[in-house]
Amino acid sequence: MKSEEVGLISQHRQRTTRLKQSCLLIDHGSRPYNNFLEGPINTTSGSNTAKIISPNGDLIIEHTDPSSTTGKIAWQVSVTSLKENSRYFDAMLDPEKFSEGRSLAQQLQALEIKAESQPGSSFDSGNEISLPVIQFSENPVVKLCGTDILGLFMKVLCLESMNDTTNGLFQEALKIENPATIARLIQVADSFSSTDRVEHVLRLVKYQYGPKGKMSISRFDAALVDMKEERIRQIIFISKLLKDHAIFQVMTHTLLILGSRFWNNAPEGPDVDSFYWNYLSDNIEEELYYRRQCVMNTITDLQAYFMRAYGVLDDPNPRPSPAPNRMLGAAFSTSTQTTQFQCRGGMGNSSQCDTFELGQMIRFFAMRSRTVFLGSNIIDPDFNLDPLGSDDGVDFTQQGPASESIISIISTLRRYPDYQVDSYHGSCGVRRRLLPIIPCIEKYLLDAQALLGVDYRIWSSPVSRCEAEWIGGMKNLTVDIRQGIIASISSTSGKLIRFSTAAEYAKTLFTAKSRNWEA
Repeated sequence: MKSEEVGLISQHRQRTTRLKQSCLLIDHGSRPYNNFLEGPINTTSGSNTAKIISPNGDLIIEHTDPSSTTGKIAWQVSVTSLKENSRYFDAMLDPEKFSEGRSLAQQLQALEIKAESQPGSSFDSGNEISLPVIQFSENPVVKLCGTDILGLFMKVLCLESMNDTTNGLFQEALKIENPATIARLIQVADSFSSTDRVEHVLRLVKYQYGPKGKMSISRFDAALVDMKEERIRQIIFISKLLKDHAIFQVMTHTLLILGSRFWNNAPEGPDVDSFYWNYLSDNIEEELYYRRQCVMNTITDLQAYFMRAYGVLDDPNPRPSPAPNRMLGAAFSTSTQTTQFQCRGGMGNSSQCDTFELGQMIRFFAMRSRTVFLGSNIIDPDFNLDPLGSDDGVDFTQQGPASESIISIISTLRRYPDYQVDSYHGSCGVRRRLLPIIPCIEKYLLDAQALLGVDYRIWSSPVSRCEAEWIGGMKNLTVDIRQGIIASISSTSGKLIRFSTAAEYAKTLFTAKSRNWEA
């Protein structure tokens, strides 16, 4: 800015200290902000009332608000604060670059001439001094996030120009503001190239993601899954800006466990007019979806393991049949038996026992846990005889638990009943074999370190990201599980592999080429 323009602004600021002062903070949903008064400030455009952010401010920012009855809303702000804290306003208010800057310089010059012709002008003298006005055109991001968020953004930019009392109260209120408001603030700031300023202020007030509750978000707890997806995404969005790596990893782990309404048919690109957190940038959205699918695939593989054992599925990697166990009776020693009996009773009705257990297993997986889908391969899945729907027949299009919490799916599998064909087969059945295996999966889901979440310190580095990615990182490894723990990991050549962290073991379990569930 030219030296004469700096002089005009300085002289104008001295005169505006005589204006009647008020310290209203825009009400944007936090009760502490409702305790301030509002006072009128004249503007050159004749706007009714301006919200005073900077008591000694030398500019009125006016925005057209379609949702407001007055149609316009305005804030008294400091030109210096705007220019110092926002690249957008620094450029916009430059008289050599944009019309707004030229308009500001012209208004300041006109006010200087008026002040010189009316010495001692002030509200008290009855000769009003009007502040220069810069008008905003309608902004799609502001329209999406709300004009109240724009007002909050102005306060963040002009924090240092508030009086001490207002500044302190504002910081205390901002510290515990809910994530929905802060996420919108960041999106508005991004549209004005000012995210650095918002990050600085949030760090200054030590933002704590809303009022403190009983539950910490810096370590994973199963109770976090009860949070709404929108809030989880907002916290991820905020923690990414603030580089809160622990919270970012915990909340991405939580989102993976919970599932997303946007993942029914794989993530799709964001809509033009949508909140940024609905589609996490930097390939994080795709990575979380892929990791969740790997976990789901592992659970499916566990079910398929028992279905193969009972003969309903073909084993893609058949192993040589073990030598018959002479202690279990003749039913287990037939040379024509291609599938080994799973019955442990060693009695003449072992075939009936296996058939009974198979039927109960299919019924449980398909109807109770709804983790196995039964459909037809001879009809187009999109064909519907009655487009209007019917209450009769079987609904093969019913959605399974793909968008449900993985923890709830595991909990359902834990409730597998203890089926028995008769009282002599108390040691048979799937339950006694399934329950000891589940902890091998569950412990990685419930670990407080959020092992399945994204570690953004690694993710933000292009060099190390390739090691952290699950997409494209599936290795040809075989995992042997014994008594609910990973007993060994081997490569295709048979070489045993060891890892140093639990996160590496979790990744290997869920991305392995094959798993021996009862090694």
